[in-house]
Amino acid sequence: MRSGQRPRGEAGRSVRAALEQAARNGELRPLDLHLGLFLERQAGRAGRKNPELLLAAALASSAAGGGHVCWPLAERESLPFPLPLGLLPEPEHWRRSLLVGGAVGQPGDIAPLILDRHNRIYLSRFHQAEERIASGLLCRAKVDTPADAEAAWPLLQQLFREQHLDRLGGGPDWQQAAAAMALIKPLLVISGGPGTGKTYTAARIIALLQSLHNGGRPLRVALAAPTGKAAARLDESIRAARQSLPEGLGRALPEHAQTLHRLLGARPGSEAFRYNRDNPLAVDLLLVDEASMIDLLLTDALLEALPPNARLILLGDRSQLASVEAGSLFADLCGSGEPAWSEPLRARLGQLTGQELPPAPEPGGLLADSCVLLRTGHRFQGESGIGSLAAAVNSGSVEAAEEALAAGLPDLEFAECAGREREAWLRTQLLRGFRGISEAASLEAAFAAMEQFRLLCAVHKGPNGTEGINSLAAAVLRQAGLISSRETEWHQGRPLIILHNQYDLQLFNGDTGLLWLDRDGRLKAWFRRADGRLHPVSPSLLPEHETAYAVTVHKAQGSEFEQVLLLLPEEESRVLSRELLYTGITRARRRLILCADRRMLAAAVRLRTKRHSGLAEKLL
Repeated sequence: MRSGQRPRGEAGRSVRAALEQAARNGELRPLDLHLGLFLERQAGRAGRKNPELLLAAALASSAAGGGHVCWPLAERESLPFPLPLGLLPEPEHWRRSLLVGGAVGQPGDIAPLILDRHNRIYLSRFHQAEERIASGLLCRAKVDTPADAEAAWPLLQQLFREQHLDRLGGGPDWQQAAAAMALIKPLLVISGGPGTGKTYTAARIIALLQSLHNGGRPLRVALAAPTGKAAARLDESIRAARQSLPEGLGRALPEHAQTLHRLLGARPGSEAFRYNRDNPLAVDLLLVDEASMIDLLLTDALLEALPPNARLILLGDRSQLASVEAGSLFADLCGSGEPAWSEPLRARLGQLTGQELPPAPEPGGLLADSCVLLRTGHRFQGESGIGSLAAAVNSGSVEAAEEALAAGLPDLEFAECAGREREAWLRTQLLRGFRGISEAASLEAAFAAMEQFRLLCAVHKGPNGTEGINSLAAAVLRQAGLISSRETEWHQGRPLIILHNQYDLQLFNGDTGLLWLDRDGRLKAWFRRADGRLHPVSPSLLPEHETAYAVTVHKAQGSEFEQVLLLLPEEESRVLSRELLYTGITRARRRLILCADRRMLAAAVRLRTKRHSGLAEKLL
């Protein structure tokens, strides 16, 4: 809408009507609408309408709810809710109208909304967090620490001797390069797909840093991950890596990982953490796994609590889905993923490792010298259908994905069926996949059965979403006599997933558990803690949760299962994307069954998720 194109009162009524309709349709949260109306009232004069402010506030709030950190005023293609284009102001006119009054400020101002110089509108809290994160990361990235090449060389050769023997073709040993970088840079970002040895490398980095540390006491090392499940997997991986370390070096590794919330000292009923800038963590080195799952606000809290001189290592897969909450921090840090190291860094890495590392095709920004991409996958060996399909999806090639599905490899099955045929096929798969839980003779056996097979959905609602599939699974198991028809949903063998954090019980969004009788015959909800032990919780104390025969791909992040059935919806969905498909595929260790309509599959492969943020630009 250009200035003067539409009378202001009429525009105000049209914008409000469009937003109210979007809220009724479930396309806009009531929170987003009410924030816009509140700020419009607060900033208005004598009841004067301000449709530009109303719309900007609703967009900023809705964007945050949809995983974005901000909303660009010039964005027209992917509005979070339907809006006639005639109601969208031209960006420069919109900017001028927003900066009149106190509701919208510019960086450095105190105001509910912040509009930056690139016409990105933020909720103030998110803008402040993004600014602090960029500043904190750049401060760490600027530091170069001295490294004694004479002392480091033999250790690096010893720690990565097996990798040197196994490598074919004489390419760079990126794992060894990452370890050498950890000696030089207090901030290290390691990205790699499944099986590229991220935790293998991280364990050797800890052993290396401990061995070369001469501060009079061992380094204080903490291991953490976003969810209990991811922390337990990190724990398991570090224990396995400890066994593969040269004699004497395994003792340097910490015993246990924990969730980030527990590390930071989450307080029941409060968003504040015990550890912060004024009460920092007592660590010299913090290693965080599954960093792609960490949202903007949690990252902000983590960096605030980390002492300035502490080392930080972030592990993740830049191709996976971003966090459920706002931000795409890990992908923003990794950029394109290609090495763009400076010549001085390449020279120092060469001295430490003896490797001739490839030069950067283009110079990177300051953060590039803190990032490394691990490339060689070890999980999917030889002719792997899962590995081939994951690589094809990640490349965005529909043709390569079709070739992988048609290759007939034993670890990959493709089922294309619809309607009643799909339901009949699903019933067979559900019975085969979940009967092991009901037939288990012990709690440990039931948990082992639950880890063997998991059904992943792209969506929550509908017959192909988690709601429909969980109902179908329960019905199938009842019909097979594995669940008594007299039992309610509170029965032994029912898998659960937590939907909201409950800090006092150490239960977090995404944690999965199982209902099972204790020794006294009382039904309890059991969850595996990061230390590997199973812990009981009274069902009456559980936070919001739901049945978890099937979970969404988002909820499955940080988990792996021996066999995965990945189910895509039969109808178009806004959530289908390359990242979602790749994440679902790579949850499978040994076997993947993909049930999808080819059109939906092709649409997902082609669509790359874009999250709006200013962080990547601030890190240049």
